[in-house]
Amino acid sequence: MKLLFVRFSSFGDVILTTGIMNYVSRMLPEAEIDVMTYKQYAPVFDNLPFVHNVIDYDRSKGLKEYLYVVQNETEDHDYIFDLHRKLRSVFLKFHSQAEYHHYKKDSKARRDFVRKGKDNPRLHMHVVQKYLEPVLSPLGLVMPDIDELRPVLIRHVERDEKRVFIHPFASKNTKTYPYARELAELLIKNGLTPVFAGMGKAPETDGIVDETGRKKLADMLDIIASCGSAVSSDSGPMHAAIGLGLPTVGIFGSTTKHFGFYPAFDNCIMLEDNRVNCRPCDVHGLDKCPENHFSCMKNLTPDKVLDNLKKLIGT
Repeated sequence: MKLLFVRFSSFGDVILTTGIMNYVSRMLPEAEIDVMTYKQYAPVFDNLPFVHNVIDYDRSKGLKEYLYVVQNETEDHDYIFDLHRKLRSVFLKFHSQAEYHHYKKDSKARRDFVRKGKDNPRLHMHVVQKYLEPVLSPLGLVMPDIDELRPVLIRHVERDEKRVFIHPFASKNTKTYPYARELAELLIKNGLTPVFAGMGKAPETDGIVDETGRKKLADMLDIIASCGSAVSSDSGPMHAAIGLGLPTVGIFGSTTKHFGFYPAFDNCIMLEDNRVNCRPCDVHGLDKCPENHFSCMKNLTPDKVLDNLKKLIGT
């Protein structure tokens, strides 16, 4: 039985699909699992024994390249599980002879929660559970405990338990941690080495390791894997740290667990302040706090981050 899982982007979303494939492989060891993604995210699947083939599509080459890939790489699958559900992935439904299933995004439920405070049972599901939903009935599986769906990344690098991967950056300012320098200084005082990586500026603090700046994805994953624990904003590198098995503190300011991307797995903590009643202000975060106080992040002081990290690493 040949299965094709499709998720083109983004970094964190692609990582979260790995736990689904790992679970399916354990339940159905005879299944041959392929994945289709954008070429830039193919390193996510390096060294994963349950992934048979990575069909990587270079989107910079346009639609013609995609049609070529579809025609030559997707003809002999029994099932296609579309975990993205965008126009390109839905196209597979009409081209392939495979049985096609897609996941439910719940975009409207998320928008209604932000704008109207309207709750919905779907908002209490983690995205990995939503990714697995369309797989269950066709393959005769059942929904497991969520840790069975933990993402999986494998890198062959040596780990230093004293190194702490720090990623305070995010695509939106209301998801960015504002106390990067103060946190770094506190970690150093406690005998730990902060390792900053990602697309942002590291604080000018003696004792840190600065790996920020544009890097190949494989190199970024190796940097994270070399650390013994992680502190991250709500972002793709947080999911990478979790997939690599690092004890991880996820810092959530303007976003909440209702969007499904929180660190729900063993040896992870979600740090947030539920007293701030204007959260969430947007599904994806904003460039500026609409209430001009940014309390959702400012209340998450470095000592609180360190206290939660110590709960995980026992230092």
